[in-house]
Amino acid sequence: MKKSDITDIDNALKDFPDNLSKLIKGSLDTKNSVKKLAARSTLAGMGKTIIPKMHKLLDSENGLIRMEAAKIVELIADRRSIPLLINLLDDKEFEIRWIAAEGLIKIGRRSILPLLKSVRDGESSYFLNKGVHHVLLSLLTETEKGKLGPLLFRLENYHQLGETAPVEASKALSAVFKCKT
Repeated sequence: MKKSDITDIDNALKDFPDNLSKLIKGSLDTKNSVKKLAARSTLAGMGKTIIPKMHKLLDSENGLIRMEAAKIVELIADRRSIPLLINLLDDKEFEIRWIAAEGLIKIGRRSILPLLKSVRDGESSYFLNKGVHHVLLSLLTETEKGKLGPLLFRLENYHQLGETAPVEASKALSAVFKCKT
């Protein structure tokens, strides 16, 4: 771990309780994987009580901190994390985008409507669309995949058709999921 990472970690955790700070630092230990996994497991075991603190860390400029916070959020799989995980689908780091997608899949079908709304509302980008595509393929039933074929096609083929994804997401929300748009 670089010295700048240690400084970033100390700054990010300065307002955290000592016991929580110690566990998070342990989960960031790059030299001792046993300690890292034990700390991560303990943090995930704390469940929903630490979600607000983990959400705060998801905004860190430091990729190491963001990645570990995302991993813990993924393991806890709390629905309150859906908007933050959707934002992380557009992160500059591939690993963080992947963890965010897996977290949304782990949360389950509750993620579908917020994902569709984020695409509909024009928040889409190449990375976000690819992430939404991955999550939807995992969560939708075969019947829903058939009905949402045009949307899935546009999300997958972002460079050619991504600009029409918001229209297809709006149609999906009103027609398939009966949401008012």
